[in-house]
Amino acid sequence: MRAWVALFKKDFKLTRTVFFVGLVINLLIVMLTLYTGMKADHTLLSFLPVVIAVVFHVLYVPIIIFISLKTEANQLHLWLQNPGPASTLLISKLVNGLVMIVISLLMLYVMTGLLIVPKFNLIEAYWTDTWVSGILVFFHIIMISIIIGVWVFFVWSLYHFLKFAIGRWSWLVIIGAVIIPIWITTLFESTKLYSFLIKWGSITYDFPSFSMQPIQTYAGEYLYNFIIIIGLFFLSAWIVDNKVEV
Repeated sequence: MRAWVALFKKDFKLTRTVFFVGLVINLLIVMLTLYTGMKADHTLLSFLPVVIAVVFHVLYVPIIIFISLKTEANQLHLWLQNPGPASTLLISKLVNGLVMIVISLLMLYVMTGLLIVPKFNLIEAYWTDTWVSGILVFFHIIMISIIIGVWVFFVWSLYHFLKFAIGRWSWLVIIGAVIIPIWITTLFESTKLYSFLIKWGSITYDFPSFSMQPIQTYAGEYLYNFIIIIGLFFLSAWIVDNKVEV
């Protein structure tokens, strides 16, 4: 455990500049939101910068992972000589990105709440729906960001395997290795079989204060995405352990 903590600290140091810059950008976005709130005729439009910032967080984990892996590539022989399995090395980077995105979104969550308080005289029901909907949005942003992040793992590990095996044609194979699975997945997700497999464990999110239809998701969808994350992660780890050379 101590060795993994040391590994996690190293991964944090590799990406801490981006992390702190991101927090500063969050602060600037909140200041911009405050400014637009004083200038905009429509109060809700003033929160557009925050909304855009939250949506762009889907790229947060993949960016952190990419920067960390790019740094490791400069001394790949040292990284691969680590006595632990590749899964241990990669999970450290994934957890590092996860911790950072949670802190960044939490910062936006709290500061946005502080902006909402003086602008809206909300009754308790509205406040409850506002906070819960925010948490729900952040959860799905984090999930999507992790999925893209494990795709970065896969592409990186495949590239470092193929660059020695087939040289300059490696990028062509990698493009195909990304496009073809996505195409197959898209086709599969349009079938009745997919609907049958994932449409169980109905979860309904109801926000009556917002005068909108309840949002329905399924536990099967979350399990399906979890399987994709686990599958891509361990496939990437297997490639690094067994195929990547220096």
